[in-house]
Amino acid sequence: MSKHARSKQSRASKPPPERQGWTARGESSRGGLVWWGAALAIIVAVAVVLVVAFGESQKSGPAGGRVSSGPAPEFSERDISNGAPLSSAGLRGENVLLFFNEGVMCQACFEQIQSLQQRSAELRKRGLTLINITTDPPDVLLEAVRAYGIKTPTISDQSQAMSSAYDAIGQGMHPNTNGHTFVLIDRRGRIRWRRDYTTMFVPPDQLFTEIPAIQ
Repeated sequence: MSKHARSKQSRASKPPPERQGWTARGESSRGGLVWWGAALAIIVAVAVVLVVAFGESQKSGPAGGRVSSGPAPEFSERDISNGAPLSSAGLRGENVLLFFNEGVMCQACFEQIQSLQQRSAELRKRGLTLINITTDPPDVLLEAVRAYGIKTPTISDQSQAMSSAYDAIGQGMHPNTNGHTFVLIDRRGRIRWRRDYTTMFVPPDQLFTEIPAIQ
């Protein structure tokens, strides 16, 4: 083979410089796409986990070591409106629905009480005594109770003793106050149902569906 032919064959066996660069860039580009694909898959997986976790919290509210069964913590308080005693001992023999809420900072919480007062006949039919509990000072709470026309027995738990005993503190949006918690205590003084809601207003129809019927 002549020298001219060998030189021509050698040039033919090598890709042109621009082709070699394209190949290197292509390999680098594919590597980058693989890396970004893996990162995107991780992000999507984390997002799915968070969505599922949030969905569960929406169903039942914050979990934490909640008092949700067994003997109800004892309490001895007074109705802010008339000074009448409200105690676990005095309420024995009644089915009691405690409503722990944010109080005067939460208009929806008072609207919740108003909506349940309007369904007082259904509460009586179920044999339920509803009690409203906030951690507001007595004078501030009494003013709000009068402004909203609340007739439901209401407790000012300013010391947070009762709310803490029932693990209601920090179950909502604020760490140092009640959330939106309902606790059902039966005639024998045992907790039969509890729900920490993440919304500040639960439609009464929904609430009456979720509260179990007890004797």
